[in-house]
Amino acid sequence: MSVAASVILLAAVQAEGLETEFYGQGHVSADSVDDGQNRSEYFASNSSRLGLRGQHQLSDGVTLVFQYEQGVDLTGQGENDGNGPGSTSGLFTAARVSFLGLTGDYGTIRLGKLDGLNQWVYDYNLFADQVGDLGNLWGGTGLAGRVSNAAQYVSPAYEGFTVGLTYVPEEGVDDTDLFVLKAEYQRNELKGGLAFAEIGSDWRAGAVTGSYEWNEFTIGGGWQREESIADIRGNDRNSYTVGASFALKNGAILKAQAVHSDAQATESDAIQWSVGVDYPLNSALTVYLALATTRNEDNVAFSANDWGKGDAVFPVAGQNPSAVSLGMVYRFRIDVGKYPTGS
Repeated sequence: MSVAASVILLAAVQAEGLETEFYGQGHVSADSVDDGQNRSEYFASNSSRLGLRGQHQLSDGVTLVFQYEQGVDLTGQGENDGNGPGSTSGLFTAARVSFLGLTGDYGTIRLGKLDGLNQWVYDYNLFADQVGDLGNLWGGTGLAGRVSNAAQYVSPAYEGFTVGLTYVPEEGVDDTDLFVLKAEYQRNELKGGLAFAEIGSDWRAGAVTGSYEWNEFTIGGGWQREESIADIRGNDRNSYTVGASFALKNGAILKAQAVHSDAQATESDAIQWSVGVDYPLNSALTVYLALATTRNEDNVAFSANDWGKGDAVFPVAGQNPSAVSLGMVYRFRIDVGKYPTGS
């Protein structure tokens, strides 16, 4: 059944205690990308999506929560649209975060396809789904942004703190389980995050993130540590990021971000610089201009337009890719139905 058909069906069924919302994001861009050897132009769909989410009150203390989210490719390629591996043709591509769960006084439990690296890579990422995305380097070693067959527990908030635990079992393949622990703190304009992940037998990852907002100005950054990447002993890497944004009186947001990735291996470091401007035309529609460049040492090949981007282009090792992107992002939310208990 298509997402649209599901929305119509749910709108017609007035279940007691059910609240539902249909939502989506369309993100397209015109990109000029240089892989370090040749330049080419692209029209890309970047992590565009449709989804349905909601909750259903089961009792005074327990509520069922759900989300069904599907990637779409507005250019019709059906692949390389920033949503991850999916179909090879057509509009709908890869499944995104989707789950069924229960929430109550003791926290929330979810089961489905959930965030992996995305639990911390988007804590402060000024170029999310644009060229220059932080994930180009932080996720460029193979850490998965989203993970399938996952279970997650998130604690209730206490004094601004929450703790989440995500687990993916082996499911018949030895040393393929995944474990993520993520603690978050948010109080007014200050946000912070601390994460630890274990992938398979040896691969470990940890991250610390933080940001602060003061009137029109924001600043943030983070550190990510990986050990035994891809279960290779000694294949370690430290990555850092810092960024800032400033909102002008006309609503435009100027932003800049730098990411440095430092490997233990020889000639395997990289640095990415990104600058851009976002201009919200209204609460739903934003246009932007973004520029990014990545400088690779001889033994690595990080991209300037990979994470969350459609028509991702990957250089050969030692080349220095760059990209310029003019894009448009449209977001919507539609209240499908709200049927309080007793209706």
